Amino acid sequence: MNENNLTEDTKLLDAHNIKVRFPEECKRLPLDYLRPSDRELAEKCINKEELTEEEVSDLKKLLADYRGFFKEYDIIKVEENLEDNLKIIKTSNELLRLLNDPNRYRIDMIYNIAGERCLLQLKLKQIPDSDYISLLDAQTRIFKKLNNSEKKVYGKLSRGEVLSEEEANMQKQIQDKIDEITFNYEDNAKQFTEILAKVVDFVDDPEKPYPEKLAFWKSMDLGARILLFTKVKEKLNIGMDIEEDLFPPVR
Repeated sequence: MNENNLTEDTKLLDAHNIKVRFPEECKRLPLDYLRPSDRELAEKCINKEELTEEEVSDLKKLLADYRGFFKEYDIIKVEENLEDNLKIIKTSNELLRLLNDPNRYRIDMIYNIAGERCLLQLKLKQIPDSDYISLLDAQTRIFKKLNNSEKKVYGKLSRGEVLSEEEANMQKQIQDKIDEITFNYEDNAKQFTEILAKVVDFVDDPEKPYPEKLAFWKSMDLGARILLFTKVKEKLNIGMDIEEDLFPPVR
């Protein structure tokens, strides 16, 4: 095949992609976080406006840079991974064995105090329903303020996963939106300290009255309380899963 034929084939493929493939891919880009020129180019493609050869070249490069991002959130792959990791539960006893596993409610935390590294061995109780609903309401309000791309990044942040360069660029804007809802640090510190007092004990501690436990957790520095509370939320599954469909088709 000669060079002219290759050029014609490339032009035909580009023409097809510009009409069919590229607009759909552009819709999946995090438009709010692109450079203005890239965003303008993507929007022209979405609106199926005519592009120059230079713009087609720039668009192909832009989309190539983001295809790794697309693949990471490919719905089919997410579903396949979900299938691979599913544990099928068919009896209430099977579920109870998992729910009552004492290791499910254990946390070890390294705590530095006076230059000494200490390992805190902690156990958890289930969080009271009223506190759970209060925390979930804040999470829901945050969730509603995020667009689809931000929701994916927020999910990765909440699970402590490593962010790509593009996702890291979104993090500041996501934090600004979260701060609109949760900016009252004093009230937040009060709430999560109260929850620690209700649900976290040392493994060998006898049962203590709530005011005594609250006074103890208030004595721990705020940074350590925040880290522990974040881990408690994860361990007790407080929040919403924002990527997986929790109700797949019936088998």
